[in-house]
Amino acid sequence: MCIPTYGQTRQLKRTLDSLLGQDLQDVEIVIRDDNSDAETEKMVAAYRGKLPIRYFRLRKEGVDRAFMFLSREAEGNFVWWFGDDVFCPGAIGNVMKVLMTHPTIDFMYINSTDLSGAEYSVQICGSRMVKDRNEMLAQLKDQLGFCSAMLFKREILLTGMDRAEQFIGTSWVTLFLSLNALVVGRTFYLLDGKNFLSDPKPPGETRWYDSFEVHGINYSIVARQFEEFFDRKILKRVLAYKFGRSWRAVVVERAQGFTTGFACASPKMVKMAKLYWNYPEFYLASILMLMPRPILRLCYALYKRT
Repeated sequence: MCIPTYGQTRQLKRTLDSLLGQDLQDVEIVIRDDNSDAETEKMVAAYRGKLPIRYFRLRKEGVDRAFMFLSREAEGNFVWWFGDDVFCPGAIGNVMKVLMTHPTIDFMYINSTDLSGAEYSVQICGSRMVKDRNEMLAQLKDQLGFCSAMLFKREILLTGMDRAEQFIGTSWVTLFLSLNALVVGRTFYLLDGKNFLSDPKPPGETRWYDSFEVHGINYSIVARQFEEFFDRKILKRVLAYKFGRSWRAVVVERAQGFTTGFACASPKMVKMAKLYWNYPEFYLASILMLMPRPILRLCYALYKRT
């Protein structure tokens, strides 16, 4: 279990609490703490003896380097990245059972819901083995790279580390390494069910990154590195889906009066044009994203009335 943390002591405590009582035989929990103060270190110390933790406190280098560091430090045959989410009871045992039954698995996607338990991340329609990387890409869409849902055979994960260095700072090293695992690996698994719970992402939520640049721009830049390995039509559909969700989030959050989240910064129009000029909805997105906020709010209010 590889868990990076920065400024999230409360959330990390919640994650560790959800690991208490899980079947942790043959499991290690590797934590990288980039906080400048000792608050998180003191909290983690309370779990020593209760959980099999290895803990590193380092200077802040960003989430990309944190995941790469943890992946290299991990000693198990399999690596499960995890964010600030909450394990459901029995989740570790369920995953271990699959790995014991199918030890040849190179990459696993682990399904989850939001904290309400109602909204699944992906509609998988049953756990199953998959041999086709294109099927995995088509099924997971923009959930590929979602850190808490990604589990790798460590030797497969490490094959992409050197090339992943060029994407430090995009917030999508996780995406690069996930796509690389689909290219290098041969056996994949979709684990359905409620395995962990994630916080909802409300409109206007303040984030530590530029939401549109990360989701609308960087995601595409990283994914396009693998064009020659996937069916181009499937990859284009996935990128169109991600782009559509991203630009609509900008428009809706601005129209609702937010100045944070997707609404916080000016769209990267030149970068967007280079990536999506041949996508028909790019032109509609451009008009709406450049529209002054007062006019956008008025149009949105009229739209909601109809």
